[in-house]
Amino acid sequence: MNKKTPFWKEFLNNFEIYFAAVIFAGMTVLLFVQVVSRYVFHYSFTWTEEISDILFVWMIYLGVAAAVTYRKHLKIDAFVVTVPFKARRILLIIDDIIFFAFSLYIIFPMMTLVNNFAARSACSSILRIPKALSYVMIPLCFLLTAVRLIQDIIRLTKEKEEQLGASKPTIDMDELEAEAAEHRKQKELLNETKKGGQA
Repeated sequence: MNKKTPFWKEFLNNFEIYFAAVIFAGMTVLLFVQVVSRYVFHYSFTWTEEISDILFVWMIYLGVAAAVTYRKHLKIDAFVVTVPFKARRILLIIDDIIFFAFSLYIIFPMMTLVNNFAARSACSSILRIPKALSYVMIPLCFLLTAVRLIQDIIRLTKEKEEQLGASKPTIDMDELEAEAAEHRKQKELLNETKKGGQA
C-alpha cells in the first residue's frame, strides 16, 4: 500500500478546492436564507444576492486553478493521442506553456482594473464592499493557475507513457479500495486475535 500523503501536503495541493467548497457551502446557505425569507416570510434580504455574486466569481476562478491540478480543462485531444509518446509529451508541455503565458498576461490588465477600483473607492451598491476586494481574487487565481501549470509541466516531464496527460480523478477509487482492503485485513486480524485469546 502506498504511503499516505501528509495532511499539509494534501492541503497545499488542493487548497483551492477546499476554499471553493467552503465558498459553495456559504453561497448555498445565503441563497437558502433568501428563498425562505422571500417565500415564507415575504421579506427579501437583498444583501445575500450581492455576497453570493462575489462568492460565485471567487469560486469560479479558484476552480480554474483546481482544474489544472486535476487536468479537467476541456481539450480536443484527438490529434495529440495519435502521435508518438515523445511528441505527445512535447505537445502537452507546449499546451501548458501557452496557458501559462496567457495566465501571466491576464494578471496585468486585471490588476489595472483592481487599482482603478481602489483609486475611485468604488464599492458595491448595498453593502458597500470595496470592488477592489471583490475583483482582486481574479489576478490572484490566475497567478495560482500559473503555479499549478508549472507543477503540471514538471509532472509531464516525469510521467511514463501510460500516465502521460491522464486526468487525475476527483475521487481516487483505487486508493479508496486499497484502504478498504487494508481496513478489512486489520479487522480480520483483530478478530482472529480475539478468538485466539478466548481459546
